[in-house]
Amino acid sequence: MPRIGLVVAFFLLLSGCASHSALTIQPHSQLAIEVPSDMFSSIKVRDGELLFLTNNQIIGFVKSDEIPKAVRSEKAADTALTLFESVSEGSQKPSWIDHVPEAQVFGVVQGDFRTIFIVPNGSEQFLVTFQGPSESSRAIRINGAKVFN
Repeated sequence: MPRIGLVVAFFLLLSGCASHSALTIQPHSQLAIEVPSDMFSSIKVRDGELLFLTNNQIIGFVKSDEIPKAVRSEKAADTALTLFESVSEGSQKPSWIDHVPEAQVFGVVQGDFRTIFIVPNGSEQFLVTFQGPSESSRAIRINGAKVFN
């Protein structure tokens, strides 16, 4: 009987019942990133990164890195502020994304790509980085919140 359920679920996925389906990635227990499935045609895992591909070309990624002890603080907000200030020294200026629950989030657009930096509350030692095409990455959600309106 469970096999029938799996077969039905598989066919529902293939038939595209959900017109706007998304891949949900959970790099940490307090963090869920929803990436629209129309942003990529395949996924590859390499060296701890989840790579998004279109026509066998990498168009984005999600990765999690441990933040060096010299940078991190006891609070996610303080750690994120330190990282924000560091990114601000680059040619493109980042902006805060304030409405994401349970995380400190900011992003920067450079050329055709958007990079989003996420420090989950309660996991101040980790930085999750998302990068994708500027236009299609506007539809991502973090912890259920639409990042860009």
